[in-house]
Amino acid sequence: MLNPHYSYVDDSIFDDGNITTSFMDCVETFYSGDDDKQDQVVNYEFQKFQKREGAFGKKLARTCQNFDYNPVAWWRMYGVDTPNLQKMAMRILSLTSSSSGCERNWS
Repeated sequence: MLNPHYSYVDDSIFDDGNITTSFMDCVETFYSGDDDKQDQVVNYEFQKFQKREGAFGKKLARTCQNFDYNPVAWWRMYGVDTPNLQKMAMRILSLTSSSSGCERNWS
């Protein structure tokens, strides 16, 4: 949902109840104990991202649908008006996945 390459290509992702609920769970966990930031992210900042307002609506921001941009660099550039969502998106999208732990179990 926060990777612009996917959400700009198919914005129906925002209509999926499971994805939306999972996003809110992530916000609650990421900003645990800070109701003001949770409210800011869910009720203000995410709406700007979803509706492509401000920097999110710029022509250059939308080019991510044509190319697989680095999502962290994209958020650094276009997420400036939504600092709490930007911080969360950059942290989550910076995570790398690995199967090395599984490989050790099976070798």
